[in-house]
Amino acid sequence: MALREPRVAAIWPGPIVDGGTDPYRKNLLFDEYLEALILGAPSGRLVEWDQVKDENIPLLIRGLGKHSQLAIKHCMKTKREMYYVDSGYMGNERTKSKVYHRITKNNLQNLGPIVDRPNDRLSRISWKYKKFHPNKRNILICPPSEKVMKFWGQPLPQEWTKNVVTELKKYTDRPITVRLKPKRNERIGDKNIIHALEDDVHCVVTYNSIAATEALLNGIPAIALGPNAASVLCNSKLEDIENPNTFDKETIEGYAAHLSYCQFTKPEMQSGKAWQILNEGS
Repeated sequence: MALREPRVAAIWPGPIVDGGTDPYRKNLLFDEYLEALILGAPSGRLVEWDQVKDENIPLLIRGLGKHSQLAIKHCMKTKREMYYVDSGYMGNERTKSKVYHRITKNNLQNLGPIVDRPNDRLSRISWKYKKFHPNKRNILICPPSEKVMKFWGQPLPQEWTKNVVTELKKYTDRPITVRLKPKRNERIGDKNIIHALEDDVHCVVTYNSIAATEALLNGIPAIALGPNAASVLCNSKLEDIENPNTFDKETIEGYAAHLSYCQFTKPEMQSGKAWQILNEGS
């Protein structure tokens, strides 16, 4: 099969197998989601970072592996176009394998603005609005992983959490619980984020974890101290802990519909639907 001139390149942090020149070859052990997305793109190739670091074509990047981080930081510094793939915002809570993956253009999460979208994609995951209720008691701190904190130049999770608790005690005497990120198999079981949010939670505090987004989508206020998809709505300062933002049904439904168009399934990547939505109006 003759390849078209590549318009995008997907960064693969592992070794290229057998040359790795044809994205349509099924025997190559590439990341399956990058492969799906590159197949749905107008034209592209799967490569190692060193092969394209001096080119200007847009990059498709998944996760925060070593080579992925190099590529992301390069794109942020040089303003090179990139598409970042990671866990979806909703719809994966009880599935053994992640069905939805967020894809963000030129950032690691969609930072807004909220785009007016229909509710058709929400119905597929059976999402329902949950009303915000006052007079809840506890504060839930959800520190991101060590890898994430290192990427953003933040203190490691334990130190970051200690600093946050110290600062919070200046503004509140509420009970504080810390939820370290469980393993994937635990997150779809008894340690599901939904269970944690049901424990009389007044507000979730995090850096850039999607726990802030999950909180808002379940009727719980949130404070996000780093770049976060929830930042378009939630608070960003610990001093707001006693009076965090709450929202009506229309606002949260609009936010949820917007996020549902920022995440995609593997078949949607392969078909080109994800690429089409990501580049609407461009």
